[in-house]
Amino acid sequence: MNESVRKYDFSDIIEDKNKKLVLIIYDIIDNKRRNQMVKLLESYGNRVQKSAFEALLTDRQYREIVNRISLVIDNEDNVRLYRLNSSNEVILLGSTETVYEEEVIII
Repeated sequence: MNESVRKYDFSDIIEDKNKKLVLIIYDIIDNKRRNQMVKLLESYGNRVQKSAFEALLTDRQYREIVNRISLVIDNEDNVRLYRLNSSNEVILLGSTETVYEEEVIII
Protein backbone atom coordinates (compact mmCIF):
# COMPACT_ATOMS: atom_id res chain seq x y z
CA MET A 1 0.00 0.00 0.00
CA ASN A 2 1.22 3.51 -0.85
CA GLU A 3 2.86 5.45 2.03
CA SER A 4 0.24 8.22 1.78
CA VAL A 5 -2.53 5.67 2.39
CA ARG A 6 -3.38 5.06 6.03
CA LYS A 7 -5.88 2.70 7.63
CA TYR A 8 -7.95 3.60 10.64
CA ASP A 9 -9.80 0.80 12.41
CA PHE A 10 -12.57 2.05 14.67
CA SER A 11 -12.96 -1.43 16.18
CA ASP A 12 -9.94 -0.68 18.37
CA ILE A 13 -11.63 2.28 20.08
CA ILE A 14 -15.23 1.09 20.30
CA GLU A 15 -15.70 0.09 23.92
CA ASP A 16 -19.46 -0.42 23.61
CA LYS A 17 -20.06 -3.22 21.09
CA ASN A 18 -23.64 -1.92 20.66
CA LYS A 19 -22.29 1.14 18.87
CA LYS A 20 -21.80 1.26 15.11
CA LEU A 21 -19.78 3.62 12.99
CA VAL A 22 -22.08 5.88 10.94
CA LEU A 23 -20.98 8.11 8.08
CA ILE A 24 -23.31 11.07 7.50
CA ILE A 25 -22.95 13.16 4.35
CA TYR A 26 -25.14 16.02 3.23
CA ASP A 27 -25.76 18.52 0.47
CA ILE A 28 -27.81 21.43 1.80
CA ILE A 29 -28.15 24.61 -0.24
CA ASP A 30 -29.67 26.94 2.36
CA ASN A 31 -27.07 28.44 4.74
CA LYS A 32 -29.42 28.50 7.75
CA ARG A 33 -30.38 24.81 7.40
CA ARG A 34 -26.77 23.84 6.66
CA ASN A 35 -25.59 25.59 9.85
CA GLN A 36 -28.35 23.85 11.82
CA MET A 37 -27.21 20.51 10.36
CA VAL A 38 -23.59 21.14 11.29
CA LYS A 39 -24.55 22.04 14.87
CA LEU A 40 -26.74 18.92 15.11
CA LEU A 41 -24.10 16.58 13.72
CA GLU A 42 -21.34 18.07 15.89
CA SER A 43 -23.36 16.99 18.94
CA TYR A 44 -23.13 13.35 17.77
CA GLY A 45 -19.78 12.96 16.07
CA ASN A 46 -16.76 14.45 14.35
CA ARG A 47 -16.54 16.44 11.15
CA VAL A 48 -14.14 14.69 8.78
CA GLN A 49 -14.78 16.76 5.66
CA LYS A 50 -16.75 19.88 4.80
CA SER A 51 -20.05 17.97 4.40
CA ALA A 52 -19.21 14.68 6.12
CA PHE A 53 -19.34 13.48 9.72
CA GLU A 54 -18.43 10.21 11.43
CA ALA A 55 -20.23 9.13 14.58
CA LEU A 56 -20.28 6.09 16.86
CA LEU A 57 -23.97 5.55 17.64
CA THR A 58 -26.16 3.11 19.49
CA ASP A 59 -29.43 2.01 17.87
CA ARG A 60 -31.31 4.56 19.96
CA GLN A 61 -28.95 7.38 19.00
CA TYR A 62 -29.20 6.34 15.35
CA ARG A 63 -33.00 6.55 15.38
CA GLU A 64 -32.79 9.86 17.26
CA ILE A 65 -30.39 11.47 14.79
CA VAL A 66 -32.52 10.33 11.82
CA ASN A 67 -35.57 11.96 13.42
CA ARG A 68 -33.69 15.15 14.25
CA ILE A 69 -32.21 15.41 10.74
CA SER A 70 -35.68 15.06 9.22
CA LEU A 71 -36.78 18.12 11.22
CA VAL A 72 -33.92 20.23 9.82
CA ILE A 73 -33.96 19.39 6.12
CA ASP A 74 -36.19 20.50 3.27
CA ASN A 75 -37.22 18.61 0.12
CA GLU A 76 -34.35 20.14 -1.87
CA ASP A 77 -31.72 18.81 0.58
CA ASN A 78 -29.89 15.50 0.37
CA VAL A 79 -28.65 13.67 3.46
CA ARG A 80 -27.24 10.13 3.49
CA LEU A 81 -26.42 8.01 6.52
CA TYR A 82 -24.22 4.97 5.99
CA ARG A 83 -24.27 2.55 8.89
CA LEU A 84 -21.13 0.44 8.78
CA ASN A 85 -22.05 -2.86 10.37
CA SER A 86 -19.45 -5.43 9.43
CA SER A 87 -16.21 -3.46 9.21
CA ASN A 88 -15.09 -0.35 11.00
CA GLU A 89 -12.05 0.13 8.77
CA VAL A 90 -11.59 3.51 7.11
CA ILE A 91 -8.93 4.17 4.48
CA LEU A 92 -7.43 7.66 4.73
CA LEU A 93 -5.88 9.21 1.62
CA GLY A 94 -4.11 12.55 1.33
CA SER A 95 -3.94 15.11 4.09
CA THR A 96 -6.79 13.76 6.17
CA GLU A 97 -6.55 13.55 9.92
CA THR A 98 -9.00 11.65 12.08
CA VAL A 99 -9.05 12.22 15.80
CA TYR A 100 -11.80 10.31 17.50
CA GLU A 101 -13.08 9.98 21.01
CA GLU A 102 -15.97 7.68 21.73
CA GLU A 103 -17.54 9.89 24.36
CA VAL A 104 -19.79 12.56 22.83
CA ILE A 105 -22.04 14.65 25.05
CA ILE A 106 -25.46 15.44 23.60
CA ILE A 107 -26.90 18.66 24.98
